[in-house]
Amino acid sequence: MSAAQPTAEANFETIKARRAAIHGSVIAGAELTGPYLAMNVAAALIAGFGLMENSPAVIIGAMLIAMLFGPIIGIAMALAEADLRLLGRALKAEIVGAICVLAIGCLIGLLSRHLTIGSEILNRTSPNLLDLLIALVGGLAGGFTFLSTSLSGVIVGVAIATALVPPLTTCGILLARGLPEPAMGAFLLFLANFSAIAFGAMVVFLLAGYRPAAMEKVQKVVVPRLVSVALLLALAFHLFGTLLHTSAQAILRSNIQRVLAQAIARVPGARLAEVKLIPKQGKTSVWAVIRTPQPFTPEQVADLNDLVNTAAGRSIGLTVRSVITAETTRYENVYEPEVLPDEVR
Repeated sequence: MSAAQPTAEANFETIKARRAAIHGSVIAGAELTGPYLAMNVAAALIAGFGLMENSPAVIIGAMLIAMLFGPIIGIAMALAEADLRLLGRALKAEIVGAICVLAIGCLIGLLSRHLTIGSEILNRTSPNLLDLLIALVGGLAGGFTFLSTSLSGVIVGVAIATALVPPLTTCGILLARGLPEPAMGAFLLFLANFSAIAFGAMVVFLLAGYRPAAMEKVQKVVVPRLVSVALLLALAFHLFGTLLHTSAQAILRSNIQRVLAQAIARVPGARLAEVKLIPKQGKTSVWAVIRTPQPFTPEQVADLNDLVNTAAGRSIGLTVRSVITAETTRYENVYEPEVLPDEVR
């Protein structure tokens, strides 16, 4: 009995020291310091250059050196332990860091107004529920990496999966270009990642026993906890609607493209090159580009429009752009053109 007692006390002291080390690590990552700001500025610059260059590899590099993840873990720990002091410091660090990244994005947007906006920027302007779920799982994983010494290297993967700097930089670039609507979409992606990571990490810390000793301390963070849950639910509801809309648009485009391609294939020398769905005054219009030796007549477009209406189940306006093309061999004009490799869908 006497031998077991020191062993139990030693285990208790080890656990206590381990918890203190984890707590200290979280606090250190949530501090507003010069190196913290410098690394976020560097990450924003790299992300901005990668976004304008349309380079995923460069953007991933920015994710690896960004430090906005640390204060979010601090917020999660503060909500779990009812530590209002840590909550204030972590929120301050996150807000200041986010403002710096946003400002760098605006600067890059102003200096690169003559450059086109690529797919890497556009891909971050339409978040949906899947992005929120990815960030939630990332928050769970991120919180767990702080609790397990053997998983410290996994935090790199979490930082890539739950990107914070690229969407904020995208938001700044688009604001500088005078595009507030897609900029809001990029900011919404950042906000979704922020709230889901904080909530997921908080759940992990609570399950691991990081709770306040006194009940009165819990009452101090009831409102912040409710705010975090309400924000997450509001974002989930909005992004679920976005996911449904995006899926419906993708199915609609696929159906329209199929019927148009089949009909246009019957016209000698013509083939469908591109189909776009364009929102116009609250309604969806279809823009089709056709490569053809002769322009499509209004009568032909009317027939195609009827097929589009049938495929969509409602009336949709169709605009056809006829791109005049001719394919010729040394012997004759070719009216049944071969499908090129880059045109295979």
